[in-house]
Amino acid sequence: MNKKSCGALLSAAAMAAVCTGTASAAHAPVDITVYPAENVREISPMIYGVNSGTDLSKVTAKAFRLGGNRLSAYNWENNMSNAGSDRKNFSDKYLVTGIREELRTEPAGVQLNALYEAHDNNIPYTLLTLQMLGYTASGKSGSLDESKSPPSEYWKQVVNRKNSPIADTPDKKDECVYMDEFLSYLMGKAGSSESETGCKAYSLDNEPALWQHTHSLVQREPLSCKTLIDKSVDLAALVKEYDRGADVFGPALYGYSAFVSLGNAPDWEEIKADKGYRWFIDYYLDEMRKASEEKGTRLLDVLDIHFYTEARGECGERSCSHYDNDGCIKARLDSVRSLYEEGYREDSWISETGAEFFPLLPNVISSVNTYYPETRIAFSEYNFGGGDHISGGVAQADTLGIFAENGVYFAALWSFDKNEYQLAAINMFTNYDGCGSGFGDTLVKSEHGEGDISVYSSVNSGGDDTVKIIITNRSIHEETPVSISLSSDKKYSSAKVFTLSGDSAEITGSGTEVIKDNGFSRTLPPLSVTAIEVRADKKSSGAAIAIGAGIAAAAAGAAGAAAIKKRKN
Repeated sequence: MNKKSCGALLSAAAMAAVCTGTASAAHAPVDITVYPAENVREISPMIYGVNSGTDLSKVTAKAFRLGGNRLSAYNWENNMSNAGSDRKNFSDKYLVTGIREELRTEPAGVQLNALYEAHDNNIPYTLLTLQMLGYTASGKSGSLDESKSPPSEYWKQVVNRKNSPIADTPDKKDECVYMDEFLSYLMGKAGSSESETGCKAYSLDNEPALWQHTHSLVQREPLSCKTLIDKSVDLAALVKEYDRGADVFGPALYGYSAFVSLGNAPDWEEIKADKGYRWFIDYYLDEMRKASEEKGTRLLDVLDIHFYTEARGECGERSCSHYDNDGCIKARLDSVRSLYEEGYREDSWISETGAEFFPLLPNVISSVNTYYPETRIAFSEYNFGGGDHISGGVAQADTLGIFAENGVYFAALWSFDKNEYQLAAINMFTNYDGCGSGFGDTLVKSEHGEGDISVYSSVNSGGDDTVKIIITNRSIHEETPVSISLSSDKKYSSAKVFTLSGDSAEITGSGTEVIKDNGFSRTLPPLSVTAIEVRADKKSSGAAIAIGAGIAAAAAGAAGAAAIKKRKN
């Protein structure tokens, strides 16, 4: 949304009659209580992120990632890349398609375009992918086979340190691509992480456990755990040498099998038996911690994983699009529970093999606290499906609320062709009124009774006496009446309500409602996301909100996330 839509949203009161407390409903009323001054936690704005390929004019994002399989074999000197198994190991300049014309022949043009695009769209945090695979595409294009595997004229070796003077412009005729020269060049053009246009974070490549599949011409054998650590330590140290303020993300694991064993890495079972680790994430964190202590600087700032739901619908398909099947819709809505809910088991191959590390977030948080405290958590790729249906919007909103509750630092939706409801759900947290209003920066306690809803509540640390509430209604066909009360010394006088529901991904507003005795009622449409902005009476007084520790400390201490909100599913 853009600011042009602001007036239209606020004038949509007539359209939002379905949200009023007078509408009929089949469900019994659900009581919601919000405590604006209790259980305070800072929310990282970087959870409202998207990946490259997203239309940034349709979403108010707070973080942006340039990643994917092509970036592993991207040559920053000439903007060539290799598609790997995504497209017959084709080498070409696909990544410059659609970027600014003046950058198409500029070294690092793809990365510079990402930084400038993020800046132009007021996105403050950008994550770029560094090459750690070992080889990038050379200047020769075409579909490659094993006869053209590296070393050959179709590839250039990636070397972290040039060990000779860094050139202002790279030598495209030499045999190697240098990562220190890349960092120097990029910072010379866009600035360091401290500047407005500078890169704020670097990822240690992309999905290394899949290299043998995605880039089989380069990674001929399964990647070992030790090799990944060695590569990660060296490249992370290089980043810190050039830009100590930049965050380092790793290891960008592709999914559950990679979390557990780095995709059955050849040395994993021996490492596990010798050290007693539960899963590969333990080992990775421990090794990065030990390497950081040896080098005297933190080498891993953010533990980065990818998660695409494996939950099957009633039809038996993963993340299906059978929107006329209630069982398939419910499977999507429930799939986010695998992130946080103890004892829940989705219908998937993960559950069939034991689901030892579900719910996912408590297990990740436990590993961080045990092996590398204060490491933050990222989901630099994730998707629960349904981008072209309201069920996908509801699941997306719940995912963002769960990330906020568990102190996740960074998250970037990987969009597929249809994503309008998912982007609208992000806007419900970042720009629900079309004028830039969004969820607060501090999570506060909320409770609710029995009902198929979730509630996420927040305030702003600036102390502007405004409470922001997001409610998802997972009931597929029935409205749900709710009674909302605010437990506070402050007196709240008015509320604005915004809704995402039905057959349109447009957010509608219903004007202003008067609050009496710090309470009011609404009726939520089926399958909907509702944002409520509650304002205190200017004459009221109350205790100031005490903002807790920073985002990093919040993430490290996130094991107590369950206490923030009482859930009843």
